[in-house]
Amino acid sequence: MFALTIGLLVYFCVSGNNLAILLQSIPTLNMAWLLCACGCVALNWLMDGKIIHSLVRHAGNEKYSFHSAFKITMMGQYFNSVTPYSIGGQPAQFVALRKQGISTGIAISTLVRKFLVYQTSITLFSLLVILLRFPFFSSKFQGFMALAFIGFLYQAGTVVVLFLFTYCPKFTTKLIEGIVWFLTSVHIVRKPEETRKKVEDQLHFYLDNNKAMKSDLRLSVRIYSCTFIQLLSLFSIPFFIYKAFHCVGAPVLDMIAAQCFVTMISVYTPLPGAAGAAEGSFLVIFKIFFSEKIITQAMLLWRLIAYYSCIVVGGMFVAFDGGKEKIRSKLRIPAYSQDTKEEQHS
Repeated sequence: MFALTIGLLVYFCVSGNNLAILLQSIPTLNMAWLLCACGCVALNWLMDGKIIHSLVRHAGNEKYSFHSAFKITMMGQYFNSVTPYSIGGQPAQFVALRKQGISTGIAISTLVRKFLVYQTSITLFSLLVILLRFPFFSSKFQGFMALAFIGFLYQAGTVVVLFLFTYCPKFTTKLIEGIVWFLTSVHIVRKPEETRKKVEDQLHFYLDNNKAMKSDLRLSVRIYSCTFIQLLSLFSIPFFIYKAFHCVGAPVLDMIAAQCFVTMISVYTPLPGAAGAAEGSFLVIFKIFFSEKIITQAMLLWRLIAYYSCIVVGGMFVAFDGGKEKIRSKLRIPAYSQDTKEEQHS
Protein backbone atom coordinates (compact mmCIF):
# COMPACT_ATOMS: atom_id res chain seq x y z
CA MET A 1 0.00 0.00 0.00
CA PHE A 2 2.90 2.32 0.72
CA ALA A 3 4.27 1.47 -2.75
CA LEU A 4 0.89 2.49 -4.18
CA THR A 5 1.13 5.76 -2.26
CA ILE A 6 4.56 6.47 -3.75
CA GLY A 7 3.23 5.45 -7.15
CA LEU A 8 0.47 8.06 -6.92
CA LEU A 9 3.06 10.70 -5.99
CA VAL A 10 5.18 9.72 -9.00
CA TYR A 11 2.10 9.92 -11.20
CA PHE A 12 1.26 13.46 -10.09
CA CYS A 13 4.91 14.46 -10.49
CA VAL A 14 5.34 13.00 -13.99
CA SER A 15 1.89 13.87 -15.36
CA GLY A 16 2.19 17.13 -17.24
CA ASN A 17 5.79 17.53 -16.01
CA ASN A 18 4.35 18.98 -12.81
CA LEU A 19 7.43 18.32 -10.70
CA ALA A 20 9.76 19.84 -13.27
CA ILE A 21 7.53 22.91 -13.52
CA LEU A 22 7.41 23.18 -9.72
CA LEU A 23 11.21 22.97 -9.44
CA GLN A 24 11.56 25.65 -12.10
CA SER A 25 9.09 27.92 -10.29
CA ILE A 26 10.66 27.58 -6.80
CA PRO A 27 13.14 30.48 -7.36
CA THR A 28 10.17 32.72 -8.17
CA LEU A 29 8.23 31.83 -5.01
CA ASN A 30 8.07 34.12 -2.01
CA MET A 31 10.47 32.32 0.35
CA ALA A 32 9.15 34.08 3.47
CA TRP A 33 5.66 32.64 2.95
CA LEU A 34 7.12 29.25 2.01
CA LEU A 35 9.09 29.21 5.26
CA CYS A 36 5.86 30.00 7.11
CA ALA A 37 4.30 26.88 5.55
CA CYS A 38 7.29 24.79 6.69
CA GLY A 39 7.11 26.47 10.10
CA CYS A 40 3.50 25.28 10.45
CA VAL A 41 4.65 21.67 10.17
CA ALA A 42 7.41 22.26 12.73
CA LEU A 43 4.91 23.94 15.06
CA ASN A 44 2.62 20.92 14.76
CA TRP A 45 5.51 18.64 15.80
CA LEU A 46 6.48 20.87 18.71
CA MET A 47 2.91 21.04 20.04
CA ASP A 48 2.57 17.27 19.76
CA GLY A 49 5.78 16.83 21.73
CA LYS A 50 4.57 19.33 24.31
CA ILE A 51 1.37 17.32 24.81
CA ILE A 52 3.24 14.04 25.35
CA HIS A 53 5.70 15.78 27.66
CA SER A 54 2.92 17.30 29.77
CA LEU A 55 0.91 14.07 30.05
CA VAL A 56 3.88 11.89 31.02
CA ARG A 57 5.09 14.39 33.60
CA HIS A 58 1.58 14.74 35.02
CA ALA A 59 1.41 10.95 35.44
CA GLY A 60 4.36 11.10 37.84
CA ASN A 61 7.52 11.14 35.71
CA GLU A 62 8.71 14.61 36.72
CA LYS A 63 12.18 14.13 35.17
CA TYR A 64 10.84 13.23 31.74
CA SER A 65 12.46 15.58 29.20
CA PHE A 66 10.95 17.38 26.23
CA HIS A 67 13.70 15.90 24.05
CA SER A 68 12.46 12.39 24.88
CA ALA A 69 8.85 13.43 24.20
CA PHE A 70 9.84 14.94 20.83
CA LYS A 71 11.46 11.65 19.81
CA ILE A 72 8.16 9.90 20.55
CA THR A 73 6.33 12.50 18.45
CA MET A 74 8.56 12.04 15.42
CA MET A 75 8.36 8.26 15.57
CA GLY A 76 4.59 8.58 15.67
CA GLN A 77 4.65 10.97 12.71
CA TYR A 78 6.65 8.46 10.67
CA PHE A 79 4.54 5.39 11.42
CA ASN A 80 1.29 7.36 11.08
CA SER A 81 2.44 8.42 7.62
CA VAL A 82 3.35 4.95 6.31
CA THR A 83 0.36 2.95 7.62
CA PRO A 84 -3.33 2.98 6.56
CA TYR A 85 -5.62 5.06 8.79
CA SER A 86 -2.46 6.10 10.71
CA ILE A 87 -2.84 2.95 12.81
CA GLY A 88 0.89 2.34 13.20
CA GLY A 89 1.74 5.49 15.12
CA GLN A 90 0.40 4.65 18.57
CA PRO A 91 1.79 1.08 18.79
CA ALA A 92 5.21 2.40 17.73
CA GLN A 93 4.99 5.21 20.28
CA PHE A 94 4.00 2.74 22.98
CA VAL A 95 7.07 0.59 22.27
CA ALA A 96 9.29 3.70 22.22
CA LEU A 97 7.86 4.96 25.54
CA ARG A 98 8.54 1.59 27.13
CA LYS A 99 12.13 1.72 25.85
CA GLN A 100 12.45 5.12 27.53
CA GLY A 101 11.52 3.57 30.86
CA ILE A 102 7.87 4.66 31.01
CA SER A 103 5.63 2.05 32.64
CA THR A 104 2.97 0.27 30.59
CA GLY A 105 0.08 1.95 32.41
CA ILE A 106 1.45 5.47 31.98
CA ALA A 107 2.32 4.83 28.32
CA ILE A 108 -1.19 3.57 27.54
CA SER A 109 -2.80 6.35 29.56
CA THR A 110 -0.75 9.04 27.80
CA LEU A 111 -1.47 7.81 24.28
CA VAL A 112 -5.18 7.14 24.81
CA ARG A 113 -5.76 10.50 26.50
CA LYS A 114 -3.82 12.28 23.77
CA PHE A 115 -5.85 10.50 21.10
CA LEU A 116 -9.11 11.35 22.87
CA VAL A 117 -8.19 15.05 23.06
CA TYR A 118 -7.11 15.11 19.41
CA GLN A 119 -10.21 13.37 18.10
CA THR A 120 -12.50 15.54 20.22
CA SER A 121 -10.72 18.70 19.05
CA ILE A 122 -10.75 17.86 15.34
CA THR A 123 -14.41 16.84 15.53
CA LEU A 124 -15.36 20.14 17.20
CA PHE A 125 -13.18 22.05 14.71
CA SER A 126 -14.88 20.25 11.81
CA LEU A 127 -18.34 20.89 13.28
CA LEU A 128 -17.56 24.60 13.55
CA VAL A 129 -16.39 24.70 9.92
CA ILE A 130 -19.52 22.85 8.76
CA LEU A 131 -21.82 25.23 10.63
CA LEU A 132 -20.07 28.35 9.31
CA ARG A 133 -18.87 27.50 5.79
CA PHE A 134 -20.66 24.35 4.58
CA PRO A 135 -23.33 26.33 2.64
CA PHE A 136 -20.62 28.27 0.79
CA PHE A 137 -18.60 25.20 -0.24
CA SER A 138 -21.63 23.01 -0.98
CA SER A 139 -22.89 25.67 -3.40
CA LYS A 140 -19.56 25.37 -5.24
CA PHE A 141 -19.28 21.57 -5.32
CA GLN A 142 -22.73 20.20 -4.40
CA GLY A 143 -22.59 16.38 -4.16
CA PHE A 144 -18.83 16.30 -3.59
CA MET A 145 -19.21 17.88 -0.15
CA ALA A 146 -21.38 14.96 0.98
CA LEU A 147 -18.08 13.06 1.24
CA ALA A 148 -16.92 15.62 3.80
CA PHE A 149 -20.03 15.02 5.88
CA ILE A 150 -19.35 11.26 5.83
CA GLY A 151 -15.84 12.01 7.07
CA PHE A 152 -17.28 14.14 9.87
CA LEU A 153 -19.57 11.27 10.94
CA TYR A 154 -16.53 8.97 10.93
CA GLN A 155 -14.67 11.39 13.24
CA ALA A 156 -17.70 11.82 15.50
CA GLY A 157 -18.17 8.04 15.71
CA THR A 158 -14.57 7.64 16.84
CA VAL A 159 -15.15 10.19 19.61
CA VAL A 160 -18.29 8.34 20.76
CA VAL A 161 -16.35 5.06 21.01
CA LEU A 162 -13.56 6.79 22.95
CA PHE A 163 -16.03 8.34 25.37
CA LEU A 164 -17.66 4.93 25.91
CA PHE A 165 -14.21 3.57 26.66
CA THR A 166 -13.54 6.42 29.09
CA TYR A 167 -16.86 6.96 30.83
CA CYS A 168 -18.55 3.53 30.63
CA PRO A 169 -16.11 1.11 32.33
CA LYS A 170 -18.77 -1.60 32.61
CA PHE A 171 -19.33 -1.53 28.86
CA THR A 172 -15.58 -1.52 28.25
CA THR A 173 -15.07 -4.44 30.62
CA LYS A 174 -17.70 -6.48 28.76
CA LEU A 175 -16.02 -5.53 25.48
CA ILE A 176 -12.63 -6.66 26.81
CA GLU A 177 -14.10 -9.97 27.94
CA GLY A 178 -15.64 -10.49 24.49
CA ILE A 179 -12.35 -9.72 22.71
CA VAL A 180 -10.38 -12.04 25.03
CA TRP A 181 -12.98 -14.79 24.47
CA PHE A 182 -12.67 -14.41 20.70
CA LEU A 183 -8.86 -14.40 20.77
CA THR A 184 -8.95 -17.48 23.03
CA SER A 185 -11.32 -19.28 20.67
CA VAL A 186 -8.92 -18.75 17.73
CA HIS A 187 -5.99 -19.88 19.92
CA ILE A 188 -4.20 -16.53 19.97
CA VAL A 189 -4.58 -16.08 23.74
CA ARG A 190 -3.59 -19.13 25.79
CA LYS A 191 -4.18 -17.73 29.29
CA PRO A 192 -7.53 -15.92 29.04
CA GLU A 193 -8.04 -15.16 32.75
CA GLU A 194 -4.52 -13.81 33.19
CA THR A 195 -4.80 -11.74 30.00
CA ARG A 196 -8.21 -10.34 30.93
CA LYS A 197 -6.97 -9.35 34.39
CA LYS A 198 -3.89 -7.60 32.97
CA VAL A 199 -5.97 -5.62 30.48
CA GLU A 200 -8.58 -4.68 33.09
CA ASP A 201 -5.84 -3.58 35.50
CA GLN A 202 -4.43 -1.26 32.81
CA LEU A 203 -7.95 0.01 32.09
CA HIS A 204 -8.46 0.91 35.76
CA PHE A 205 -5.05 2.59 35.81
CA TYR A 206 -6.04 4.64 32.75
CA LEU A 207 -9.40 5.61 34.27
CA ASP A 208 -7.70 6.75 37.48
CA ASN A 209 -5.22 8.85 35.51
CA ASN A 210 -8.02 10.27 33.38
CA LYS A 211 -9.88 11.38 36.52
CA ALA A 212 -6.69 13.06 37.71
CA MET A 213 -6.39 14.93 34.41
CA LYS A 214 -10.02 16.08 34.55
CA SER A 215 -9.46 17.41 38.05
CA ASP A 216 -6.45 19.41 36.79
CA LEU A 217 -8.11 22.20 34.82
CA ARG A 218 -4.81 23.84 33.91
CA LEU A 219 -3.52 20.64 32.33
CA SER A 220 -6.72 20.16 30.32
CA VAL A 221 -6.60 23.75 29.05
CA ARG A 222 -2.93 23.35 28.11
CA ILE A 223 -3.51 20.07 26.23
CA TYR A 224 -6.55 21.32 24.33
CA SER A 225 -4.80 24.62 23.52
CA CYS A 226 -1.78 22.79 22.10
CA THR A 227 -4.07 20.56 20.03
CA PHE A 228 -5.98 23.57 18.68
CA ILE A 229 -2.66 25.18 17.66
CA GLN A 230 -1.71 21.90 15.96
CA LEU A 231 -4.88 21.83 13.88
CA LEU A 232 -4.75 25.52 13.04
CA SER A 233 -1.13 25.28 11.90
CA LEU A 234 -1.79 22.25 9.68
CA PHE A 235 -4.92 23.76 8.15
CA SER A 236 -3.04 27.03 7.45
CA ILE A 237 -0.37 25.46 5.23
CA PRO A 238 -2.32 25.87 1.94
CA PHE A 239 -2.84 29.56 2.68
CA PHE A 240 0.91 30.15 3.05
CA ILE A 241 1.55 28.20 -0.15
CA TYR A 242 -1.09 30.37 -1.81
CA LYS A 243 0.78 33.49 -0.71
CA ALA A 244 4.12 31.95 -1.75
CA PHE A 245 2.77 31.76 -5.33
CA HIS A 246 2.09 35.53 -5.12
CA CYS A 247 -1.68 34.98 -5.13
CA VAL A 248 -3.99 37.45 -3.42
CA GLY A 249 -7.68 37.78 -2.62
CA ALA A 250 -8.62 34.53 -0.89
CA PRO A 251 -9.72 34.94 2.77
CA VAL A 252 -7.50 32.99 5.15
CA LEU A 253 -10.52 31.61 7.04
CA ASP A 254 -11.99 30.18 3.84
CA MET A 255 -8.71 28.45 3.02
CA ILE A 256 -8.48 27.01 6.53
CA ALA A 257 -12.05 25.74 6.15
CA ALA A 258 -11.18 24.26 2.74
CA GLN A 259 -8.25 22.33 4.21
CA CYS A 260 -10.50 21.09 7.01
CA PHE A 261 -12.91 19.74 4.38
CA VAL A 262 -10.00 18.06 2.56
CA THR A 263 -9.10 16.35 5.84
CA MET A 264 -12.69 15.24 6.42
CA ILE A 265 -12.93 13.77 2.91
CA SER A 266 -9.63 11.89 3.09
CA VAL A 267 -9.80 10.69 6.72
CA TYR A 268 -11.43 7.33 5.93
CA THR A 269 -9.27 6.45 2.92
CA PRO A 270 -7.52 3.09 3.61
CA LEU A 271 -4.13 4.09 2.23
CA PRO A 272 -1.06 5.58 3.94
CA GLY A 273 -1.43 9.34 4.04
CA ALA A 274 -4.90 9.02 2.47
CA ALA A 275 -3.10 8.82 -0.87
CA GLY A 276 -5.26 9.68 -3.83
CA ALA A 277 -8.13 11.09 -1.78
CA ALA A 278 -5.98 13.84 -0.26
CA GLU A 279 -4.54 14.94 -3.60
CA GLY A 280 -7.84 14.61 -5.45
CA SER A 281 -9.91 16.50 -2.88
CA PHE A 282 -7.27 19.25 -2.74
CA LEU A 283 -7.41 19.67 -6.54
CA VAL A 284 -11.22 19.82 -6.48
CA ILE A 285 -11.74 22.13 -3.49
CA PHE A 286 -8.80 24.50 -3.88
CA LYS A 287 -9.49 25.18 -7.55
CA ILE A 288 -11.70 28.03 -6.34
CA PHE A 289 -8.55 29.70 -4.93
CA PHE A 290 -5.67 28.64 -7.20
CA SER A 291 -5.56 29.15 -10.93
CA GLU A 292 -5.59 26.06 -13.13
CA LYS A 293 -2.01 26.84 -14.14
CA ILE A 294 -0.53 26.42 -10.65
CA ILE A 295 -2.97 24.30 -8.64
CA THR A 296 -1.20 20.98 -9.33
CA GLN A 297 2.16 22.48 -8.36
CA ALA A 298 0.54 23.90 -5.21
CA MET A 299 -0.88 20.48 -4.37
CA LEU A 300 2.53 18.81 -4.80
CA LEU A 301 4.17 21.45 -2.63
CA TRP A 302 1.49 20.98 0.03
CA ARG A 303 2.00 17.20 0.09
CA LEU A 304 5.77 17.51 0.21
CA ILE A 305 5.61 19.95 3.13
CA ALA A 306 2.70 18.51 5.12
CA TYR A 307 3.07 14.77 4.50
CA TYR A 308 6.37 13.63 3.03
CA SER A 309 8.36 15.79 5.46
CA CYS A 310 6.92 13.62 8.26
CA ILE A 311 8.26 10.51 6.54
CA VAL A 312 11.72 11.98 5.89
CA VAL A 313 12.29 13.66 9.26
CA GLY A 314 10.43 11.01 11.28
CA GLY A 315 12.32 8.28 9.46
CA MET A 316 15.60 9.81 10.64
CA PHE A 317 14.46 9.52 14.26
CA VAL A 318 13.33 5.92 13.70
CA ALA A 319 16.60 5.00 11.96
CA PHE A 320 18.69 6.63 14.68
CA ASP A 321 16.79 4.81 17.41
CA GLY A 322 17.11 1.55 15.49
CA GLY A 323 20.84 2.13 15.13
CA LYS A 324 21.16 2.55 18.88
CA GLU A 325 19.26 -0.71 19.40
CA LYS A 326 21.71 -2.55 17.11
CA ILE A 327 24.68 -1.14 19.03
CA ARG A 328 23.01 -2.06 22.31
CA SER A 329 22.38 -5.64 21.15
CA LYS A 330 25.98 -6.07 19.93
CA LEU A 331 27.32 -4.82 23.25
CA ARG A 332 24.62 -6.78 25.10
CA ILE A 333 23.48 -3.64 26.91
CA PRO A 334 19.79 -3.92 27.92
CA ALA A 335 17.41 -1.05 27.13
CA TYR A 336 16.79 0.94 30.30
CA SER A 337 13.30 0.72 31.72
CA GLN A 338 11.58 0.96 35.07
CA ASP A 339 11.10 -2.82 35.00
CA THR A 340 14.85 -3.48 34.60
CA LYS A 341 15.59 -0.92 37.29
CA GLU A 342 13.26 -2.73 39.68
CA GLU A 343 14.92 -6.06 38.77
CA GLN A 344 18.36 -4.61 39.46
CA HIS A 345 17.17 -3.21 42.78
CA SER A 346 15.68 -6.54 43.85
